[in-house]
Amino acid sequence: MYQKRQNALQPYDLRSDIYSQVYGGSTSEKWSTTRAVNLTKGKILVYNGDIFPSYYHATCAGHTEDASNLWNIDLPPLKGVECDSCKYSPHYKWVKGIPLWEITNKLKENGYKTGRIASIIILSKNSSGRIEKIEIKDEAGVSLILTAKDFRQMIGPNAVRSTKFDISIKGSQAYLQGYGWGHGAGMCQWGAFGMARKGKKAEEILKIYYPGAEIMTIDKLKGKT
Repeated sequence: MYQKRQNALQPYDLRSDIYSQVYGGSTSEKWSTTRAVNLTKGKILVYNGDIFPSYYHATCAGHTEDASNLWNIDLPPLKGVECDSCKYSPHYKWVKGIPLWEITNKLKENGYKTGRIASIIILSKNSSGRIEKIEIKDEAGVSLILTAKDFRQMIGPNAVRSTKFDISIKGSQAYLQGYGWGHGAGMCQWGAFGMARKGKKAEEILKIYYPGAEIMTIDKLKGKT
């Protein structure tokens, strides 16, 4: 519903990728997901009586992110909460080696000129443990400061799975030891799965990840969509 509103001027309501909702077509559906859709038909998550971007991601690795650190949005349900239910996620910890030449090329593709990289330093982290800014220095001493969000997007969100990582250079590669997968805002899917396995209901889980939000029916939103 929120995506439909945002795309009001586009020739479509939704996209089938990560920018709306990944959807592989009817052949990717399962009885369990169809059942979930049918059981929640007509229900919608709202804050102050209106729809909001109820972001979600794969694994937060301990604490969800404040959406205002990522986008121009500042709402109480998206300020970030502690989560200890995703520790068994296969994405909780990850390690990635990235050749320095690849980082240099990605930077150049995005308009940043730099020589051979000598160091990559974490300058600051926020309260959720995610990196805010990094400094990249080349062998000539030229310094480049980037947000971790921009760095992740440039290198690739599947290579740099989150902005919650430590980084070191060994030889001709940068090694990242990271935690979680995704931007970290909103609901942690593996955390929600962990809570469900402990017996928590969908409504309870949503209230944990989106404090202050509530569920209502779409018909009560008439005139706002």
